[in-house]
Amino acid sequence: MRFRQMDGLRAAAALAVVMIHVSAGQTTDAELVWNQLSRFAVPMFLVLTGFGHAGALAEGKFEPQGWTAVRRRLSRVLPPYFLWSAAYLVLEALCGTPHKHPLFDLLTGGAYVHLYYIFILVQFVLLADFFCIAMQRHPRRLMLCAAAATFGMQLLIACQANGMLMFHAPLSLVRIFFGWTLFYTGGIWLRLHEKWQRCPLCVSVPVWLLSALGVLLTNHMFPSLSASSLRPDLLVYVFATWLMLWTLCSRCRTLPAPVRFIARHSFGLYLAHPMVLRLWNVWTTHHDPVIYLRLPQMYLLGFGGGLAAAVLLSFLPFGTLLGGAHRKKRSRTGDL
Repeated sequence: MRFRQMDGLRAAAALAVVMIHVSAGQTTDAELVWNQLSRFAVPMFLVLTGFGHAGALAEGKFEPQGWTAVRRRLSRVLPPYFLWSAAYLVLEALCGTPHKHPLFDLLTGGAYVHLYYIFILVQFVLLADFFCIAMQRHPRRLMLCAAAATFGMQLLIACQANGMLMFHAPLSLVRIFFGWTLFYTGGIWLRLHEKWQRCPLCVSVPVWLLSALGVLLTNHMFPSLSASSLRPDLLVYVFATWLMLWTLCSRCRTLPAPVRFIARHSFGLYLAHPMVLRLWNVWTTHHDPVIYLRLPQMYLLGFGGGLAAAVLLSFLPFGTLLGGAHRKKRSRTGDL
C-alpha cells in the first residue's frame, strides 16, 4: 500500500538536509535557527524507512524474508553509496586533504560527512526482519529497549562532546544504529497504528510549534551538541514534525507536482548536493576575489545544483547506480 503523504515527508526531509549542510558553521542567529529547525531530516528518513519496512506486517502478511529482501533493498543503496563515497574520497585527495584511512572510511560511511546516514540505513536493512518479528511478538518490550538504546547512546555522545568521557573509538558512535533505534521502531509503530492519522491540524500545528520552540531553547543551553541530530529534544521534534506534515499532506487529495518531483529525486539530491557545495567552495577559494554568498543564495545553489544533478542521473543509462530515479515508462496507449 502506497501513502501519498510519504512523498511529502520525503521531500521535506530532503529539503531540510540541504539546509543543514548550507547553514553548517552558522555565524548569525537566523542561520542557527534554520539549522536547528532542519535537524529532523536524518531521523525522519529513518522513520520513513521503518514505516516502509513494516508494510507486510501491517497487512498481516509478514514472513521473514531473509537474504532475498535484504539483497533487494541493499541493491538500491549500496552501489550509489560506494560510487559516491569513492568520488568524495578522490575529491578530497585532489583538494589536498586526503583521508588517512580511505578504505575504512569507504566501508563505514566516513568518506564524506553526510554519508553516515546510508551506513546506518544498511544496518537497519540487515536487521529489518528482527525488528518486525520483535514488534509482532513483543511490541512494548521492543519500544522500551529502543528507547533505552537511543537515550543511552545520546547520553554517551553528549558526555563525549562535553569532554566527560575520554576514549577513542574506531567507529564514531553516531554511525552505530543503537542511537537511531527509536526512530526506526517508531516508524514501524506508526505503520501499525492508524488512529494518529486522524489528528486534526489544530492539534498537530501547536504541538509542532511547541516542540520547535523547545529545540531552539535547549540548543542555547547545550551549544556543544548543536551539530548533532541525536538529542532528546529532537526526538519529540521529529515525531511532531512527522505528525504535522502528515496532517498537512492528508488535506491534499493529490500532492503538488513539485513536491512529488522532489520526492522522486530525493535520493539523488541527497547524494549530489554536497558535491556541488564542495566544488563551489574549492573554486571560490582558489580564485580572487573570493565570492561569499548569503544563506538564501547558498541554499539555492545547493538545492538547485543537487536537484539538477539528480535529474541528470535519471536520464543516464546507468544513472540508478548513482542514485538516480528510475525513468517513468510512457504508456503506449497514450500515444495512439
